[in-house]
Amino acid sequence: MAFLNGPRLLDWANSPPHLQFNKYVLTGYRPISSVQDCIRSLFYLHNELGNIYTHGALPIVYSTLLCYPFIRTVALLVYILLSSYAIYCAVTARSSVRRLRSFAWQALFRFSFFLLRWVGVGGGSPTSLRHFLTMDALAVLGGVINITRIPERFRPGLFDYWCNSHQIMHVLVVGSILYLHWGVLDDLLWINSYHCPSD
Repeated sequence: MAFLNGPRLLDWANSPPHLQFNKYVLTGYRPISSVQDCIRSLFYLHNELGNIYTHGALPIVYSTLLCYPFIRTVALLVYILLSSYAIYCAVTARSSVRRLRSFAWQALFRFSFFLLRWVGVGGGSPTSLRHFLTMDALAVLGGVINITRIPERFRPGLFDYWCNSHQIMHVLVVGSILYLHWGVLDDLLWINSYHCPSD
């Protein structure tokens, strides 16, 4: 996916302070970015590229609108624009709460597709919807636990090495990714055997 030359990437020490939340990721940081720079960052290698493309919804949009090619194309473009905006907001967020809030529009967009599936308007495997709902529930729960700093806020020092909020969030995100995987597999099997009704 990375095919454009991007800006000179920064190391941890020279990255913007709001991006210095993991001192163990040493290189590959994007500089402060405009909206256009954020959109360009979808197409060159940096240390957030994997995070951008795993915010798991393009296959959901594609499968839901399988039989509506024009609407599907527009929806995919809208989702990419929302993702670009979310990236910009996350990169410029001054707190973990704002960073989490950056992805609210993406989540609302995904939920609109879940609603289409639930009422029977959109396509997709009948079993994938529960996987996708579980995926988002685990991701939101992990984000909330991380920003509220539970459980360490109740017993400072006890959770320094194990079971702190950041570790719990990672475990929930891994679970979220598994549910995304299972849902996409269900949808791919469905696409393989489904034929759109002829007009």
